[in-house]
Amino acid sequence: MVDAPWLVTTMMVAADSPISWRAHHHYEHEILWSPTGNVTVEAADQVWLVPPVLGIWIPAGTPHRVRAKAGTRTYATYLNPDLVEITWPDVLGVSLSPALRELLLHNHFEEMPDTQRLRLQRTIVDLVTPVTAASLDIPLPTDPELVDIAQRIIARPDDSRTVEDWAATLNLSGRTLMRRFEADTGLSLTRWRILVRVRLALIDLAAGHTVAAVARRLGYANPSTFIDTFRSVTGHTPAAYFRSVSRTD
Repeated sequence: MVDAPWLVTTMMVAADSPISWRAHHHYEHEILWSPTGNVTVEAADQVWLVPPVLGIWIPAGTPHRVRAKAGTRTYATYLNPDLVEITWPDVLGVSLSPALRELLLHNHFEEMPDTQRLRLQRTIVDLVTPVTAASLDIPLPTDPELVDIAQRIIARPDDSRTVEDWAATLNLSGRTLMRRFEADTGLSLTRWRILVRVRLALIDLAAGHTVAAVARRLGYANPSTFIDTFRSVTGHTPAAYFRSVSRTD
């Protein structure tokens, strides 16, 4: 998709209705990003919920699956692995600073001489930096029954069902479900749901929603409980977290 001498190209898909791309891979490296959020990426046995402040780096050749909700704009930026000296082997988060976002859009939409476009693309590549503290990758279960529960939690993070309630849907005991889920993902179901909620919170907070509104959407009756949970995962309060991300731009 990115023939020499070009380094970078970007494609955009506007989803009028929910859309899912089946598992696939590319010769190029890919950065998947969305200014509207509501995009998930499944790759390397992890699920990534893509907030507006981050892109997801998908190394060349990595199988991945993408889902986008209705009303979402999804951008896929491809980087030529033969000409770009980035060799990160793992899926990770990259900072989508305002400068990088605007340059990507300028490269996508604007006409310009070839020499100018190459200079622009070199600058784009220089601005692509990992943000490991923000890369809250969430392991996705492989057991089909557990995948069904996981997808329901992602779709309805405010669902208040207990472990025992979820276990009952599979005719299991709560103890058995916990053991199976942890054996599959390395995390308890309770911890896994917390990670999903915090990752979704990043999307809403980056979009400008208040902490109180985000807490309510995620099922927390008390904003202070949500803030404590957020801090336990990221090491920061929501306000401090976004200041730490902005310092990487």
